Amino acid sequence: MNSMKKDSSKRESDSNLVEEARKTLIGAKDWFLEDVALMTAYWHDKMGYTEAWVDANWHYVLDEGHELVEELDEKEDAALLWLINHANNNPVPLEDCHVVGAVVAPGRYRCMSCGHDNDVETEQTLEPCEICHYGLMSTHDEKGDSAE
Repeated sequence: MNSMKKDSSKRESDSNLVEEARKTLIGAKDWFLEDVALMTAYWHDKMGYTEAWVDANWHYVLDEGHELVEELDEKEDAALLWLINHANNNPVPLEDCHVVGAVVAPGRYRCMSCGHDNDVETEQTLEPCEICHYGLMSTHDEKGDSAE
């Protein structure tokens, strides 16, 4: 009889432990779900605010962004041109160079290979050098060159 009493109290103790564990798990689940709901509401509000700001200011972002990109492109181009002209000690600045196939104004175009002066009389597509058929010309006027 004594053994039955031990088994009964052990079962009751195990049952209490299982019940306590179940209550703890349910409490943890509820707490976790409440935290998730709070985080979801926070991010929803935060993203809703951001989305509303972008919607309200989209035209401004596009207008200013487009001008900013163009301004940066111009500055990058100028900086790169300066760097190439000065760091490489180019004898002819790149802005005075013209490539075959480009439309050019009338004038004298010196071949960068053989130095021959190619005369262009009307606005037209630049042709290769008459002498060596090289495709890079310059309108740069070297110091000491007499044009007369």
